[in-house]
Amino acid sequence: MFRQSANSHRKNPRMRLTRTTVLVVLLLLSARPGVAEEQVDAGLQDVVAQLAAPAVLRGRFTQTRKIQFISRPLESSGRFVLSDMGLYWQQEQPLASVLIADGDRMLQQVDDGPLESVDVGRNPMVLTFSKSFLSIFEGNETELRNNFDIAFVDEAGSWEIRLSPISYPMVEAIDTIILRGREYIEELIVVSRSLDETTIGFSDLQTVPDQLTEHEIELYAR
Repeated sequence: MFRQSANSHRKNPRMRLTRTTVLVVLLLLSARPGVAEEQVDAGLQDVVAQLAAPAVLRGRFTQTRKIQFISRPLESSGRFVLSDMGLYWQQEQPLASVLIADGDRMLQQVDDGPLESVDVGRNPMVLTFSKSFLSIFEGNETELRNNFDIAFVDEAGSWEIRLSPISYPMVEAIDTIILRGREYIEELIVVSRSLDETTIGFSDLQTVPDQLTEHEIELYAR
């Protein structure tokens, strides 16, 4: 499902941005007094367009997870590639692992083990979160609107999008997803219903070349 030749991929060089207008939902929840609704709407549309614009987004991540009743946060780091073939998420520390997701399926490899399909049918939360994660980066307003109430704040060139789940099963597991950034997402925070908190920081973000390299295509096709 993930295998795609270099030539066939280049025929579809950019992830398409659908109309962003309907993404503007419940913005007045976060709008500052005195800021016109139209101004807030336009700011959110600009951010969504920025997130959806790159055909390929590459970078590194650091993840910190704070779990209730565990005093020391769990930390991990690695690199990722996001394209129209899906998300390639490679954790390098402390344990090597690979996750490949395209919104409908997920493949996972731990250490030197085989690349195996994740049974999302037994855990619909995994599939729902995967689709939502991809829709955030792709600017898919339909997917976001189906799953979240959305609030937006823009100030001095930086922005924050706050997503509150409204659909099952995510609404039972996640309290809030917060995204912060400037040109691209720089930080993503997920707060669970049990108040566990996962913070992912993104760095060294690159959009050039604007097509997947031969090596990156091979990573998806493993």
